[in-house]
Amino acid sequence: MDFKATQRGRKSPVEIRFEILEFLFYNTGFHSRTSLWRRATQLSYDDFQKYLNYLKGKGYVKEYDEGVRLSIEGKNVYLKLRETLPSLL
Repeated sequence: MDFKATQRGRKSPVEIRFEILEFLFYNTGFHSRTSLWRRATQLSYDDFQKYLNYLKGKGYVKEYDEGVRLSIEGKNVYLKLRETLPSLL
């Protein structure tokens, strides 16, 4: 989802977190941090790390030896955000 970010300029933190959750929702399985960063965002790697750590801290994303993966809580939050965000932005 674009949320008209290009019209407004920069994306909000919520939009960026949503995009990471969305990528993991539709691309199940494990992803290395680098792969997730390159495929899900257009952020610098340092900024990406901040957002990923936030999502991990909330329990929405889990990191294993095999890579990063969306948690059950993350799936539920993604589905709620998918319904709500378009009407808010």
